[in-house]
Amino acid sequence: MDPFLADWLNLALRWGHMIAGIAWIGTSFYFVALDFSLKRRESLPAGVAGEAWEVHGGGFYNVQKYLSAPASLPDDLIWFKWEAYLTWVTGFLLLAVVYYLAPSATLIDPAVLDLKPWAAIVISLAGIVGGWLVYDFLCRSALGQNTGVLAGLVLVLILVAAFVFTHVFSGRGAFIHLGVFIGTIMAANVFMVIIPNQRKITEALMAGVAPDPKYGVIGKQRSLHNTYLTLPALLMMVSNHYGMLTGAANGWLLVGLIVVGGATLRHFLVRHEVGDPLGKIGWTLPVIFASLGLAWLLSNSGLDWDWPNLFLRWGHMIAGISWIGTSLYFVALDFSLKNRGGLPAGVAGEAWEVHGGGFYNVRKYLTAPEKLPDDLIWFKWEAYLTWVTGFALMIVQYYLNGADYLIDPGVLALSQWQAIAISVASLIAGWIAYDLLCRSPIGRNTGGLALAVFVLILAAAYGYTHVFSGRGAFIHVGAFVGTIMAANVFMVIIPNQRKITAALIAGTAPDPKYGVIGKQRSLHNTYLTLPVLLTMVSNHFPMVTGNANAWLLIGLILVAGALLRHFLVRTEVGDAQSDIAWALPIIGSALAFAMILTTPTALPAYQGEVSDAEALTIIQSRCAACHAAKPTDPAFKQAPKGVMLETIDELRRYAGQVETQAVKNRAMPFANKTGMTVEERAKLGAWIARQ
Repeated sequence: MDPFLADWLNLALRWGHMIAGIAWIGTSFYFVALDFSLKRRESLPAGVAGEAWEVHGGGFYNVQKYLSAPASLPDDLIWFKWEAYLTWVTGFLLLAVVYYLAPSATLIDPAVLDLKPWAAIVISLAGIVGGWLVYDFLCRSALGQNTGVLAGLVLVLILVAAFVFTHVFSGRGAFIHLGVFIGTIMAANVFMVIIPNQRKITEALMAGVAPDPKYGVIGKQRSLHNTYLTLPALLMMVSNHYGMLTGAANGWLLVGLIVVGGATLRHFLVRHEVGDPLGKIGWTLPVIFASLGLAWLLSNSGLDWDWPNLFLRWGHMIAGISWIGTSLYFVALDFSLKNRGGLPAGVAGEAWEVHGGGFYNVRKYLTAPEKLPDDLIWFKWEAYLTWVTGFALMIVQYYLNGADYLIDPGVLALSQWQAIAISVASLIAGWIAYDLLCRSPIGRNTGGLALAVFVLILAAAYGYTHVFSGRGAFIHVGAFVGTIMAANVFMVIIPNQRKITAALIAGTAPDPKYGVIGKQRSLHNTYLTLPVLLTMVSNHFPMVTGNANAWLLIGLILVAGALLRHFLVRTEVGDAQSDIAWALPIIGSALAFAMILTTPTALPAYQGEVSDAEALTIIQSRCAACHAAKPTDPAFKQAPKGVMLETIDELRRYAGQVETQAVKNRAMPFANKTGMTVEERAKLGAWIARQ
């Protein structure tokens, strides 16, 4: 596949994988937290294990969980499955695009094992399928009846896979395969076990017969595994940012420590949500610190910022998935509510859901019922922690390394303190400008305000791309929009919800403006979600961040992302496709225009012969400062993406990537620190064309 098209396919799949993964894992996080917040109150219907009252988006939700099906269930039960399936499908396609299309450059490392491309792909597929078969066999065996023994065996299985992958594939290929290995087990648990078992239980209960209890036990076991494997899988998926992991000689041991630390951290969070006192779960903390601390020590990375960076990125992912995943869940829930006969006064609709072997009846009140408990659940900390971890990550990644990541003298020569000051001031000013627009007369016109917010973000994008490096500019647009979204929750949505709730509980009519304003800000957050996710992964794609018209690309991303969200929302509502199909050609046109803008301009063809020695000289003088076993550029401790360009064989191995990034996109060397000339790029292009 043409490298340019492969990059765009990579970008589209990565975006889709993020959206599906957030929906799947975020929903899982929500239900785990919900189950532990259920209260057993008097006068609950028979069979109800507990209930919870939640506040979200200006509505009040009463959730009741049945451990066995009630006497009557509707036909439109909601099953949570497609999120898991789409996460796996998009992830596997992404694996194919990044690793299977160019195995010699991404999957195979001759220094580890000199494989043929077809052999590497076969081993990859066999490892993924074989991993599920062995795991499933263990669960179904007599050993699977002992929780502790099975947990130990699953850990051993992952360690064996880690040992094999790290002794067969490149470092990056090995770690991403471990993420796929675990992710396949989790998705197959849903597809092969959890959903089929839930259907068998449901069919039996609706038929009025007692279901076989083994289905519930097995489903609960697999759901528990998915819960504890989630955090390790997430860390594996971001491992490729960190050479101290993927380049470690003892990488398989690091994997084991990460699995232990991640699973124990998940246990701490789960039991904390249950309400266990610290004295009962305090043992987890030294295990977490010891396992992750030992991983740090074994990586030989020393006292630098790489591991804090990794932990912050991990935390940012966990918090962001919780926030956005919960938001996606509630938007979908609202559109699935049915107004059935016999519902209590004030109920806008209800939905019946199946998750983790339980049946949930959710009812939404547009106004508070006569009595509300004191333990209302407010969805706020997810948003706050997402912003806090994101800003801390920006400090570690960009503020502490401003000269390398944030500042590009070719764009604007700034001192480090000036770049940081502009960054902080712009984030604050962006929120103030947005808030003033919303509160102004413009804010009363939905279309006018949407256009004004679009112009505001586009103006910020223009400013950032003319002040910061390409990577710094795109990540700042993401932070700019993310700050608006988090501040909407902190400054407007939650305070307004509290005012409405206080008034309703006091028996007085709340000021309707609070509901209108809160709904407006929630709507903005909904439509800004997909664009901000794309800006957050943009740094994988120099064709975007290094483009001369990067600010226009951001505008196109806003249009395409917001309209895609609109299309998905209206589809969930049940709108006829003919009524919303107008959005598709606009989305397609925006993405097509973005591809046109990023199409590499052809260099003047170099007419002379370029010898191997001359090509190697160019690479060694312009690229090897970063892409070496021991980089001399202080910004890099390991070669970026594991790509080393010190020998002619390495140049041949990575010729496709060099052609894309250095010759066509001209995105490399990073910020053109080494001053690669147009003639040198043309010579490299001519040499590569001859191979």
